[in-house]
Amino acid sequence: MSEVEGIPGYSQQEIIHQVELNLWETWSNFGRGPGCTLHDESDALWFETPIPIMPYNTVLRFQVEHAVDQRIDSLISRYADRNVTQLWIVHPSSRPYNLPERLGQRGLQEIEIAPCMARSLENLPEAPLMPEGVEIREAIEDNDLMELYGLAAWCWGVPEEYRPQLRKMIEKFEIGERTSNTRFWLAWKDGVPISKIGLYNGSGSAGIYGVATKPEARGLGIASILMNVAMKAARDMGYKLAVLDSSPLAEKLYQRLGFITVAPLRLYSPIAAYL
Repeated sequence: MSEVEGIPGYSQQEIIHQVELNLWETWSNFGRGPGCTLHDESDALWFETPIPIMPYNTVLRFQVEHAVDQRIDSLISRYADRNVTQLWIVHPSSRPYNLPERLGQRGLQEIEIAPCMARSLENLPEAPLMPEGVEIREAIEDNDLMELYGLAAWCWGVPEEYRPQLRKMIEKFEIGERTSNTRFWLAWKDGVPISKIGLYNGSGSAGIYGVATKPEARGLGIASILMNVAMKAARDMGYKLAVLDSSPLAEKLYQRLGFITVAPLRLYSPIAAYL
């Protein structure tokens, strides 16, 4: 298979596989927290947590060839019986091919088409100029980790009553530990955390997740600065490929940073929502 232009050594199929694999590896950690369950089956991967909102009860992988309707109905019923809002991620490798149609027949609606994107970690651009009063540092110390938990809860709109649970779940990523696959950086302005970015060092690629900036700090170029920091860290660790799942609104930002869109990621849920 031919290489994707701008990403030497990788075909489109290989890149798509790396995007999927990195997401599966990363999100599986949510099913390993206290009170959570990860179901890692040969043809399906899904998790449950006590937090009833998206994206904390999710079908990550579904590649089922036999008794398809029964398996779909079983998963939908499992989440419905617990009265939690499920998220179903349909990847390029999802099976059966008409999975979106079957989900729609059961009341799940497509809530977003997220572009899967990738970039070679060669020839990274120079870091943008840092705005006055802004500092970037990796979340390692306890105080920084506490701010990270708060930013994560804000980003996903987690109600106050479930924030202690979210913190325990995020702690399973062991952010800040030398042996962890997950690293995070925070941007601070005048001593206040305003933005974050995560890097998951997967089995074949470096995945970028959790990019979020508070409204009052948007327009300063903070996301581009954090992306540069994360990509250089991944390159320094020996990775050659960075992958991410973008929101539709952020796709052009990532394209300006050299990322190439390779496939759509389709998100389904029983309720209308925007992730």
